Amino acid sequence: MKCPVCGDEIGLWARLTAHANNTVCKECREQANNRMQVLLRSVSGAQSFNLQYAQGWVTQFEETARRYQMSESETGTLRSSLLNNIFRLVEAEDEMSEGDLKFLVSLGQKYGLGQSATPELRDTIFRVGMKEIIQSWERGEIPRKDCGGLVLQKGEVCHWEEGAGLRVQKTKREYVGGYSSVSVPVPLVRGARFRVGGFKGHPIDNTVYEDGGVGVLHITNQRVCFSGQQRSVAIPYKKMISVGGFEGGFIVQTSNEKKPGIFVVRHPELTTHLLSLASNPPEQEDPPRKRSQKLPPTA
Repeated sequence: MKCPVCGDEIGLWARLTAHANNTVCKECREQANNRMQVLLRSVSGAQSFNLQYAQGWVTQFEETARRYQMSESETGTLRSSLLNNIFRLVEAEDEMSEGDLKFLVSLGQKYGLGQSATPELRDTIFRVGMKEIIQSWERGEIPRKDCGGLVLQKGEVCHWEEGAGLRVQKTKREYVGGYSSVSVPVPLVRGARFRVGGFKGHPIDNTVYEDGGVGVLHITNQRVCFSGQQRSVAIPYKKMISVGGFEGGFIVQTSNEKKPGIFVVRHPELTTHLLSLASNPPEQEDPPRKRSQKLPPTA
């Protein structure tokens, strides 16, 4: 049996250990893997996105896989890494162009990324989608979502929703510095004892954050809401004082400082950007008034 790539004779051991549908010799398999690794390093080392280069990377990848008859099990992880790097290059652009986004959509449709994407690639796609919404919103294209599980108030429009977790701030009081008392017999009174000394200590209040369950975070034109099976929270923008991020989430401080909204989300920096756009909509400029035309003077 000969290798279909190089034409060299394949030994018995190579035939016995080869994959069921892969009769390529060991040297050609190694060459294919080396070419793939060089391609991935080239993509990961790129400093900016170039549509022509990206199209060439995808073509080169598929041609190498086809020429060396690489199986899906061999190319699946490598392809996901390639696509993830391409999506991240687009994400890093200051302004994602319409052409670049269309190219990403075509890749998603070609490879069925809605079902087959790895968790890492799925997360990158999610970030690109959020950035696209932010970018469009800043251009004046206000997004609208059909919020599920939230009853909208009159005139309320939902702009964004995503899975989230809730943390509930509580104060836990502890006493420190106390010691136990002792009892001493009372003179002249048989069997009576008197307890002296000891105190409970002074109180220390510690802030703890309890798990409030998971649910859906909604950002509307009037408030930020969390709807979950255990708890639900609604914070109108008129009661919101500030928004601060932390690793894994963000805190919405309100006029009631003891009950801030503490939400756990996938990408706090992007979610808070959406919240800022919703709570501080750009002022609509009044259209210029039409100047009335003066009639020509009569004779």
